[in-house]
Amino acid sequence: MTEIAKFAPQVLEITRQPKDEASVTARLRLTPAFDFGQQLDSLRNSGARDLLDEFGGEGDREWLQRPLRLEGRAFLLRLSQASQDEHSSDITLSLRASDEADDPASENQMREAITWATRRFWWELDFDGVREALSVDEYGEDLLAHYWPLRPTNMASPWEGLLKTVISVQIYPGLATRLQQGLLDFYNGGTASFEGRQYKFWPSVERLAEIVPDDLLGMKFSRQKARYLPAIADMVLQEPQKFDWERLRALPGREAVAVLDELPGVGPWIAQYVAMRGLPHQDIFIDEGGLRKALAAAFDRRADLSGDDLARLTAPYAPYRSIACYYSYMKMYSA
Repeated sequence: MTEIAKFAPQVLEITRQPKDEASVTARLRLTPAFDFGQQLDSLRNSGARDLLDEFGGEGDREWLQRPLRLEGRAFLLRLSQASQDEHSSDITLSLRASDEADDPASENQMREAITWATRRFWWELDFDGVREALSVDEYGEDLLAHYWPLRPTNMASPWEGLLKTVISVQIYPGLATRLQQGLLDFYNGGTASFEGRQYKFWPSVERLAEIVPDDLLGMKFSRQKARYLPAIADMVLQEPQKFDWERLRALPGREAVAVLDELPGVGPWIAQYVAMRGLPHQDIFIDEGGLRKALAAAFDRRADLSGDDLARLTAPYAPYRSIACYYSYMKMYSA
């Protein structure tokens, strides 16, 4: 049994709603128990949050809602925690077909949505394995003491995560949000209505390849980013096997990062960040100045660690270096 098969959610039931023919609901059981509300809070306040994400609550149950395309069809997905005990947590996942659709979600589309949620919230990871991997030294033990078993959240998909990160890097968060919204409004990947309300989708690779750089300049994109976005789409279209997201997710972390680093406008940091939070890949430790300083202080080393130093110090946390990296970010920002 593979790790993912062992720890993926157990599907208890998939039901159609008798009074709401457009909706299909699945009840999922995950072990061990965890706080889904904490995950939603983490998503709401992190770089993984997406413009399409909506949060709300019904009583003491928080939910995440967003439009999603599955097998070419538009659905409105909602996730909420159904129940929790000391051993397991039950999650409700519902899919509403668009107002224009004739049929509700199929079982295959529901299972695709479950896979999407599993990856975004890293439900398939073996957190006992994470504890074992990080407990090899004092720094890892400190991370575990403060943050384990918190489950990090990821970006909505590799493609959307790549777009968001390229747009947002090295600019103020407010400007990044405005640029993302401008792209979504002008080059959106279509719309769908759910109970009379219209939703947009992030542009597809094909749609992004149609971008006219002058349009982006008119939205206040820099000249570099106005060139990079259509160039990224062109390269992905020209080499679909190389940039197959499933293939990249299965590669060793270093190899996946190297492939992403070939894209126009994607340097080492963007490649690492998208690989870790977009694919998502479980074994990547991002090399950046703040994390170097955090590791240097923890290991009583000079503040100017090299990339080789960082790689050597974090190698013992394999195959869960991404979780060590998440926890290190939490430690760095809390400090």
